[in-house]
Amino acid sequence: MKFEIFPFNTFQSYFSADVMALYKGKWLFCMHKERTAWEHPSGWIEEGETPLEAAKRELYEETGAVAFDIEPLCDYFIDGELGGYHYNGNGQVYFAIVHALEEIPSNSEMGKIGLFDSLPDELTYPILRDCFEIAVQKKQSKFLMYGDTDSFSPALE
Repeated sequence: MKFEIFPFNTFQSYFSADVMALYKGKWLFCMHKERTAWEHPSGWIEEGETPLEAAKRELYEETGAVAFDIEPLCDYFIDGELGGYHYNGNGQVYFAIVHALEEIPSNSEMGKIGLFDSLPDELTYPILRDCFEIAVQKKQSKFLMYGDTDSFSPALE
């Protein structure tokens, strides 16, 4: 398995968009209806969609997030087996602060969400722990700048 993290926008093309999200100061994870481990919102970038559009769509579809600020975090390259699939390509990771949640859409692959003070022990994709560490640093910098993680000026619209 090869997995490397790079600065945001390192690559020209991406297959996946991932989101490390906070809600009320806690990390927001979701659980697939057919799995028993937690995962962050993520998914394939659809044809004609930008990574940012995919990240926003996945955040809503997998958690019910309807109001949030989102900004770049990092890129990654993966080549190897993970969760029964072979991945080979680039992913783009975003950091989001969610302000409002609704019910998870009924057609979602996800069955529930969970809020955590730190990274859950049981992860569907443990290889992304390094991306989470970058998100923790982003959370800490937001807290230092704004005093909390529920209000900050978004870098992206």
